[in-house]
Order: sequence, then structure tokens, then C-alpha cells
Amino acid sequence: MTVTVDLDQFAANIRFIKQSVAPSKVCVVLKADAYGHGITALAPVAIAAGADRLGVCTNGEIAAIRTIDAQIPIMRLRSGLPEELEEALQWNVEELAAGEQASVFLDRLGVRRGLPVPVHVKIDSGMGRGGFLYHDAEGVREIRELPGVKIVGVMTHLANADAPDLNHAREQLRRFDTLIEQSRDALPPDALIHTHNSAGTWRMPERRGDMVRVGAACYGVRTSQAFDNPPELKPIMALRTAISGVARVPAGHDVGYGTRFVTERESVLATVPVGFGEGYPRALFNKGEAIISGKLCRVAGRVSLNVTTFDVTDLDPPPQWGDPVTLIGQADGLTVTFEEMADRYESVHTDINLMAGRYNPIQYIGGA
Repeated sequence: MTVTVDLDQFAANIRFIKQSVAPSKVCVVLKADAYGHGITALAPVAIAAGADRLGVCTNGEIAAIRTIDAQIPIMRLRSGLPEELEEALQWNVEELAAGEQASVFLDRLGVRRGLPVPVHVKIDSGMGRGGFLYHDAEGVREIRELPGVKIVGVMTHLANADAPDLNHAREQLRRFDTLIEQSRDALPPDALIHTHNSAGTWRMPERRGDMVRVGAACYGVRTSQAFDNPPELKPIMALRTAISGVARVPAGHDVGYGTRFVTERESVLATVPVGFGEGYPRALFNKGEAIISGKLCRVAGRVSLNVTTFDVTDLDPPPQWGDPVTLIGQADGLTVTFEEMADRYESVHTDINLMAGRYNPIQYIGGA
């Protein structure tokens, strides 16, 4: 499978986001190896495009960025483990203060090195993934008293900003607002107040705060089809392959492991040398579609480890060995999106982005 990533489009997406959300700052999320797009290739592009911060999770990602840029602020987007926090002192990372124990540990690290650790205080306003509970203003005040940490931000994370109904997201914001008001006098005046992920950035623009943390939007994708990205944001990854075999089979012919597909008529089947071993989701059996000879063709049967079969019966003339196949991307005026395919097995675009990028060499376009 050929995986391409358009660096110029990545830069264009970030520039558009910065222009759209100003004066709010932009934290470009590069966790999970830049969602499978390759952090070492994308980090310098994000910095050049104007990212104010880079958001990551692991020390490996932090180290990779620091080899590229020694100064760009880096924010860890999850709580670090003790050994991670110890190691990360050398890179001046903005850590999450997401609970009393972690905050006390970070305080000790800062005191020991004689320089406070910069932290973003995480508030659990309804996500349930850690943080001080939204009614615990006293917990926030206690962090301010710790000499080994410096509060540079206070944040929460929206659980349903991409849902059809925004009531839960708005309730989270209400809870967060209340806590901020109750602890305002304990916060540094320059502390960044931030709540929005990509979906929230576009769907609740009036509440963007001091900074937005955008991942999906930078890659030109969405975490659900309940809303639309601005048309200026375009996908930067595409997945393509070619036909490795074509066969005409009779009606009643079994296809694939478990015979999850049986032909109802004389059919033409095309195989491609791609399966879940290349990151094409196994869950797309009888669900996935690809662009072949200018038409959308459905996966027939199970996705195997390294082979997938498509029903190309309706193509006239039939496709030939070596003909191009667009699994995700644009071709012949048609489009197959990451969001559409992920929705077919109740997942998110990141599932496909990440596996495709991890399992295949990436061909980068532009960025010169």
C-alpha cells in the first residue's frame, strides 16, 4: 500500500487554523507519531507554519521534537509516569497536573532542580479521564502554593464536542467556568485557559479561550460526521494500491475467511495486496469501499492479513491487473474519506491513519 502525506497541505491547514482562531493560540497535537503521519517529518512543518505549542504524550515524541527545535513549547497531553517525568526534566516540558499525587511529585522535581516545572492544571468537567474534579477549586489553589511548579495553564477536555447534540459539551464548559471563577485569584494572570479540541474549535467558536488544542483539524479530518470542517481544511494522507488479480466467478461462490460473502450472481472479483497487516481495518469486511476505474466498489468478504477482495462486477470494461485503486483519498471525481470508513465500524479516523502510517513507508509530498 502506498501512503502519501502532503506536507504543504498540512502547513496550509495550520495557517488557516491560526488565522481563524486568532487571538487564541494554537497547540498542534502531534501525539501517537503525529496520528501516524510521522512526527519527525511533521514537527518542523508545524513549527514553520506558526504553531504556538506542540502537544504530545510520550518522551520519545518529546525527544524527537527537541532534536528539531530546542525552544518550541511542548505540552504533554496526558499524565506522566514518575520515570517519564524525571527523564523529561531535561527537555523543559509543560506537564499535566492532573491530581494531588502527580502535582506533589512534580513539585519535588522542581524544587530539586531549582527551577519550577511548568504545568497545566487539568480539570475533569465530565470526561472522566483524570484531573481535579470541577468542584475542587481548593485543589487548584493548593497547586499555586507549591514552590516547585509554575501554573502556565488550566484546561479541561470535551468528551462530546463532535456529537450531534452539544448539550454535554456546554455543561462541561459551564462547570469549568464556575471553577475558574472560584479559583481566579489563585491563578497567575498569564495562565492560559483552554478547553477546545478540533471539534469544539469549529462548533463553539465563541468559547475558544486563550488556546485551542487541534489534532484532527490539522490533518484535515474530523472525529465524526456530525459536523463539517471548514472547506479550507483538506486531508493530508491518502491510501492507494493496485489490483493484484481479477477473476470471474459463478453465482453462489464463497469469498474469504468465514465465507462472509457469497456471490448472488456471476461476478467479477478484484484482489488487492492490502489487508489489516498494512493497516486496512479488518472491521471493514463487506463494508469498505474503494475507487476503482472511476466507480465505488465494495469490499467482498473479510479483510485478510495481506489481501482484500472487491466486487467489481459492475465495472465495464472489467479492471485489469495493475490498475490503480484508491482506498482512501480522491480519484476520478470521487472521494473516500477516513471519517466515512471509520464510521462504518464505529471507530474514528485516527484508527486508520495510525495503522496505515505505522505499517507502511510514507511518501511525503512537498515541504521543500
